[in-house]
Amino acid sequence: MLGAIIGDIVGSAYEFNNTKKKDFHLFTPKSKFTDDTVMTLAVAEWLTVDKEHSKEGLVLRMQTLGRQYPTAGYGGSFMRWLYNQKPEPYNSCGNGSAMRVSPVAFYAHSLDEALTLATISAEVTHNHPEGIKGARAVASAIYLARAGASKEEIKTYVEENFQYDLNLQLDDIRPTYVYDMTCQKTVPQAILSFLESEGFEDAIRLAVSLGGDSDTIAAMAGSIAQAFYGVPRKLATCCYALLTPGLRAILNDFEEMMGCRAADPFDIERFIEAQNAGNAYQQALEEMRRGHKTTHWIWYVFPQLKGLGRSVYAQYYGLADMEEARTYLACPVLNERLYEISNAVLAHADGEVETVMGSHVDAMKLRSSMTLFDAVRPNDVFGKVLDAFYHGNKDERTLREIGQNV
Repeated sequence: MLGAIIGDIVGSAYEFNNTKKKDFHLFTPKSKFTDDTVMTLAVAEWLTVDKEHSKEGLVLRMQTLGRQYPTAGYGGSFMRWLYNQKPEPYNSCGNGSAMRVSPVAFYAHSLDEALTLATISAEVTHNHPEGIKGARAVASAIYLARAGASKEEIKTYVEENFQYDLNLQLDDIRPTYVYDMTCQKTVPQAILSFLESEGFEDAIRLAVSLGGDSDTIAAMAGSIAQAFYGVPRKLATCCYALLTPGLRAILNDFEEMMGCRAADPFDIERFIEAQNAGNAYQQALEEMRRGHKTTHWIWYVFPQLKGLGRSVYAQYYGLADMEEARTYLACPVLNERLYEISNAVLAHADGEVETVMGSHVDAMKLRSSMTLFDAVRPNDVFGKVLDAFYHGNKDERTLREIGQNV
C-alpha cells in the first residue's frame, strides 16, 4: 500500500506539469499526497476496523476521512458524493476505483478474496463495469505479485481476464498520450509501467514519464511494484514524513495488522549514521566547546523542520513535524547528544551566536532547531539557548508550521 502512496506523492508535482522523461526530481517543494492517498488509507482503515467488510462501513470511512482533507484534489462527482447525506454510486468508470484498491490486495488471503473486496471497494462509487474492472485488474496484479508470480504470469492473467492490451510499448504510447482519468486509458498504462520496469523506482519513473494523470498512474504502478520488488527505505521514509499524523496512524494500524510495520518508519537512524560517519558528532561537539563552528554538520546535529531549507541535506535531514521531533528525542543516543551539544553552545552565552555557529545562516538554523525542540519540551535547555542568544525570540516560520502562535 505504501507503494501507492509513494507513486501518488512523486506524481503529484507532475500531474498538471507533465514530463515525458524518466530523468526528473522524485521530490520537489510541490510534492504532496492527494486524494489518491487519502482514499487508499480510507480503504485500509475499513479493512482494519470493519471486520464485516460492509459497504456501509466503507462509505462511512471514505466520507469521514475525505472530509478531513477537502482540498486533496477530488473530482467533481466524487466531491458531491463525499458530502451527500445519502451517497449512491454514480456509474463512474474513472480511475478513482483503481487508485485506492491496493490495501485489499495486500490484505486478501486468496485471489478470489482480493477480487471480491476490490469489487466492493469500487462499487460504492464507481459501479460502471469499467470502473469495477479497473479495480479488479490492479488488485489481481498486486495479489499475484505478492504470491510470487512472474511478470509474464501477471501479464497473461490480466490480459485473459480483463481484456487489456499489454503488448504495447511505453515508448510508443508516450509521445501521443494525453490526460485521461478513465480506467480504460490509465490502468493498462500503469500495469505496463510495472511490466517494463527494472525496479520499484523505475516503475514510478516510467509511470510519471507518460504524462497525463501522473499521480494516479504512478500510484497504481507503485502499488504493483511494491508487491513485486518491495519499497526502497529512503523513498518510504520521505513519503511517510509527508503524511499527516492522522494518516500515518491509519497506515501504522494497517501495517501492524498485516505484521509488516516498520520499526523505524521515520528512519531516525539516518541521523545516527550521519553523526557517526567520520566521527562527525565528536567533531561538532569539540567545535561547540571551543565556541566556533568550522565544519559542515548542522543538518543532522541541529535538525530543523523539513521545508525550511531547500538543499538536498535540508530535505533529507529535515524533520516532518512535532511527531518526528518527539521520535528524535525518544532515541536515547540522539537525545543525549542533542542535550550535550546544546549545553556546549549555551556555555558561550556571553558571545555572539554568529561567531559560535560560524555564519548568520547557521545561526538561523540553530534558532529554528531550538524553537522546534522547545515546542516539544518547553522550559528546558532549548529554551535557554533561545533566551541566551535570541532574547527569547523564537523562529516564526517554525512556529507557523507547527501551528503555534507567533
